[in-house]
Amino acid sequence: MGGLGGLAGMNSPASAEALIRTRDGIVGSWAPPGATPRPLDPDHPANLERWEPWVRASIIDFELLSKLGFSKPAAGSMALSHLDTTGAQIAYRPLVTITRPTENMFKKQLVFLDRYADLRGDRASEILSQTGGALTFLSSIAFLHPSRTPWTFELLAAALRLANFAEMRLKHAFACRRPNEFSPQVQPMILTPSHGSYPSGHATESFMAALVLWGLLRASRSLPPNPVSPNPPYGHTSWGTQLMRVAARVAVNRTIAGVHFPIDSAAGAFLGLTLGQYFLNLCRNTGSYQAFTFDSAQFPDPTAGGAPPNDGDFYWSELFDETVPGPKQPLPGYIASVGAQVQSPSPSLVWLWGKAKSEWV
Repeated sequence: MGGLGGLAGMNSPASAEALIRTRDGIVGSWAPPGATPRPLDPDHPANLERWEPWVRASIIDFELLSKLGFSKPAAGSMALSHLDTTGAQIAYRPLVTITRPTENMFKKQLVFLDRYADLRGDRASEILSQTGGALTFLSSIAFLHPSRTPWTFELLAAALRLANFAEMRLKHAFACRRPNEFSPQVQPMILTPSHGSYPSGHATESFMAALVLWGLLRASRSLPPNPVSPNPPYGHTSWGTQLMRVAARVAVNRTIAGVHFPIDSAAGAFLGLTLGQYFLNLCRNTGSYQAFTFDSAQFPDPTAGGAPPNDGDFYWSELFDETVPGPKQPLPGYIASVGAQVQSPSPSLVWLWGKAKSEWV
């Protein structure tokens, strides 16, 4: 069928002129149309498959972002909320609240920038490869491929866009300086991004993508098995452990590179995991999600002489238990649960989730 030509030239000037001449030559006298196509169901998720990927992305982004609110509940505190439209009273419900570290806390954390710099030679290739994100590294764990798992890529892209919008709004609100603005000895090995340091965007996006991907792998177990190719044992915790470890390595690499403090990564991982479970619950239409707060004033002091994980560094395992999977119990002192919140549904994400889940049978 290669002789029919490709898509590349379909909108060229030559094609347009040829189509005009072709129609003139074959159309004949006008005749009323025959059978009328059945009307599409208005606002039905099944229609999404008819649209182009960028159109689906716009629809899903509108659905997600129109349900999020941003506020400043107290001095130095920023919050994201979910707009619940399920009942008669439309109201914002808490999702995530984060407080800003003091400048003194950032100064104390500079000691980690000095120690981690020793690893730059070993991690240089990773750090440079991860400047655009961690998807390549997640793909090395789960078998992601554009031809094999296109719907999974669309789902992860939607999650990452949500993470980016949320993290950038918080970064702007907190307006925290980068490490190299505190000391001339930091000397980052890559170009320092020209936006706020806290929370870390790489940590937010890596942990959100890791959690959503693991949720998808686990959910695929509930599908009927394919007799030709039975489901791999995706429910085993080793899948989640590896995904979380690579997300943590991406986050720590940003400190090694000299562009982030450990507390940036801790807040970013917290944000990514909280948004991740919020996103997953929208996909699964569970009707609720868990809200949390991150209090930077309770984060371990690097100069207090505490032993790991209370030495002020970033430890992902303090935030998430891969065997549940879910928040670490008991929660570390700087994180508190606000409890379950009512969540309005997302028909578009439920539809996309079903498409992505079917790719893992």
